[in-house]
Amino acid sequence: MIERAVYRRVERIENPTGRKLAAGLVRLVLENWFYALFFVLLWRFPYLVADLTDSEVMPQRPTGGSVFWQSVMAQTLLIACLAMSYNVLFGFGGIISFGHALFFGIGGYTTFILMREYEPGARWPVLAGFAALVVVIGALARIPWRRLALAALVGAALLYLLLPGSGGVSVYQGFGVAVLLSVALSLLSGAVTLRLRGVYFAMFTLALAEVFWVLAKSGTLRALTGAEDGLPFRDLIPDALNPTPTAGGNRLAMYRVTVIFFALVFLAIRRYINSPVGRVIVAVRDNEQRARAIGYNAFHYKLLTMVFAGVLATLSGLLFVLWGSAKRVDPTLLSLNYTVEPLLLTLIGGVGTLTGPVVAALGLELGRTYLREETFTFSTRLFGLLSLWQALWVAGFALFFYVFRRGLRRGVARALGAGRDPGSRAVTLAAGAGAAAALIVVALVAQAIYAETDLDTYVYKVADLWQLFQGMLFVLVVMLLPHGIVGTWNRWWFNRRLRRMARQAAARAAGAETAEPSGGHEA
Repeated sequence: MIERAVYRRVERIENPTGRKLAAGLVRLVLENWFYALFFVLLWRFPYLVADLTDSEVMPQRPTGGSVFWQSVMAQTLLIACLAMSYNVLFGFGGIISFGHALFFGIGGYTTFILMREYEPGARWPVLAGFAALVVVIGALARIPWRRLALAALVGAALLYLLLPGSGGVSVYQGFGVAVLLSVALSLLSGAVTLRLRGVYFAMFTLALAEVFWVLAKSGTLRALTGAEDGLPFRDLIPDALNPTPTAGGNRLAMYRVTVIFFALVFLAIRRYINSPVGRVIVAVRDNEQRARAIGYNAFHYKLLTMVFAGVLATLSGLLFVLWGSAKRVDPTLLSLNYTVEPLLLTLIGGVGTLTGPVVAALGLELGRTYLREETFTFSTRLFGLLSLWQALWVAGFALFFYVFRRGLRRGVARALGAGRDPGSRAVTLAAGAGAAAALIVVALVAQAIYAETDLDTYVYKVADLWQLFQGMLFVLVVMLLPHGIVGTWNRWWFNRRLRRMARQAAARAAGAETAEPSGGHEA
């Protein structure tokens, strides 16, 4: 309604150039106002928390509600970036990878191993290894040699500039080398694995990631990786990249850098998906054979998507490591957990949606932190209505009724008499009333059973059962919202607009039909 009113005002502008500029500006505002508002809220988040918790944004010591939630929100946004990068692969590219954690954790190890172990004479051996890797990738991926030679020259030049001839490697040079290594690993793994299909591809990517995870925690490479203890780097990073001090504004500055990085990742993914390359990727996901038939090289487009997603995951992992309180690179960053978590966030939020992984990450990660100290028993009241014990019983039977709703309607239709349509309003109301009455009986029976037990003596902590809650939420979303939270919302909103447009078209057609006879009579 607001859109129609605004566009009507724009259409009244007489100057064609001004009308075109105004329409573009209005479209830009209407399409992005929510994202801009969300960015402003993230930017002001430390001050909002400081006002709510009566704490300081930049205290002398790193304590207080605002300081704590700056760290939590920053890490949550980086997990959201990891989930968005996975969604590029899975949601938009149709590539089911179980090795995405490799790119999330490899950046930290590359950067700080270089800073600790690099020697000036190692530049040329690294360039020689890079040349050999280019030859291997070219042979496996069948990339045209001219393009491969150009990419090799660019990569060699960047490596030559990033690896100093004398002295040590700075943290920023290490970041650059980590990104280049991420590109190389993406190309190499994609050249090998993209020729596989289905579960074979997923298992191969899982095996590749597990190899690096085992090497990182292995005692054989303890001198390089620190094995299970991790690789400490507290003495290697400059003060500007250390979010622990708060008095000088370091944490607030790093929080703002993280928010800007999150916004850039979101915009980069949106631009990539809306670009011609992104359209081809979506076409390959929907029907690869048809995309090949019209002349697109699906393999090269998938390879490019793997590189893009891998680089985003590596940069997210680098910032995530810096926000860690222990200031060490841990082998868990390479574990399966950081592949399964973005996969679940993508499925819960909505596969193939831009904001779905963000919504799921913010809800689950912030909820886990906020509720970590909360305890409950089976007698705890939910919203002051039902006890937890009753709610579990009611939810179980409600899920049962929802799954078998069609059979329930057919049964009610037969009970009401022959000829009843199971989709009629009367049958729907009767089935709903019967289900509601059954749920009330279930709640009363559950309370009677609870009164005969001693379940109230057990006190549970939310943090200890969070994985169970997350699994239950995943099951519910898959059953009730098969397209995810944002995906279901988008479909409902799209269908609603279609129905409204259909009603408007029908109303205009009816008006035209009534106007035509009257015009003919006057004639």
